[in-house]
Amino acid sequence: MVHELGHFVAAKLSKMRVEEFAFGFPPKIFSKKFGETVYSVNLLPLGGFVKITGESFDEEERKTFAKDPKAFQNRPRILQLIVLFAGVFMNLVLAVAIFFTLNIREHVVDAENEKYGYMVNNPKVYVTSVLENSPAMAAGLYDGAEIVAMYNAKSKADLSSSAGLINFVKLNSDQSMTIVYKNKAEENSTSSIAAVYGLIPDRKSVGMGVVYGEYVSLGVWASLKLAIADTYTYTIGTLKGLGDVAVKLVTGGDAMSNLSGPVGIASLVGSASKSGIENVLFMVAMLSINLAVFNILPFPALDGGRMLFVIYEAITRRAINYRIQYYANAFGFILLMGLMLVTTYFDILKLS
Repeated sequence: MVHELGHFVAAKLSKMRVEEFAFGFPPKIFSKKFGETVYSVNLLPLGGFVKITGESFDEEERKTFAKDPKAFQNRPRILQLIVLFAGVFMNLVLAVAIFFTLNIREHVVDAENEKYGYMVNNPKVYVTSVLENSPAMAAGLYDGAEIVAMYNAKSKADLSSSAGLINFVKLNSDQSMTIVYKNKAEENSTSSIAAVYGLIPDRKSVGMGVVYGEYVSLGVWASLKLAIADTYTYTIGTLKGLGDVAVKLVTGGDAMSNLSGPVGIASLVGSASKSGIENVLFMVAMLSINLAVFNILPFPALDGGRMLFVIYEAITRRAINYRIQYYANAFGFILLMGLMLVTTYFDILKLS
């Protein structure tokens, strides 16, 4: 919906007629017309859509609005490009907004990360996540708890880095350990804990993530700079990931292990929700970046493909035949639906 909101706002500002702005897909539940736009809520909550006059590839519709100054095809091509790009832009804005929200709150900053290390003065080992039904959860550990000590009868964990505690658990995975932890405002708590199989592949684990860092409250400007930097980093990473998938498709590699469809995405969000709202927000930001990158690809039926048509028309100063655009768009849509079905099939295999 954030993506479609971008198209909607850009179209309105570009003096194009928006016939409908919809949440979900038909059948329709509710609709109300304000001005020249119908706002509707539909039964199938699979995103939404914006219907702009003259944007479709239907030749008859284009002829009907051939002289309409508010029709998409009659507005300057620079405005057409802005409207098409606005959805991708809003996806990136959403990612920045989420990363900004995560950065500006008081949170543990990783002293071992070069990007954040300069902010840390007095680092300690903190818990960043606790898996459900894990020894860590049974021991009473929680996100944000400070690890004061971890030991057994023979040795003690080195807490001068996150690796020190992780290695201690690995070396003592066959015996019980004692862990001392506390919240910022609480007394120390002590529990017995032992690693088990089944939480992560191929080895025993106590079921918690840790970081060597410090609680920090960043200012507005620092939070915004980091949010923009994170969005850029993950966008480049997503582009590289798609490139790897393309190479594997051509060379016969295992491309599907790097892709997820609706089922896989639902599973990822479900897993993130078990680790707290911060992880859910991070997942939403990553999905929004993925949607932005995927939509900007120069492929028919995507925003990038539509933009390619407009750029070609601007350079050649000739309109592309409507039928060519229609069939290219239809073919691209069929391929995308096929890709969704294939990724869904492999998602189910991964989860079974």
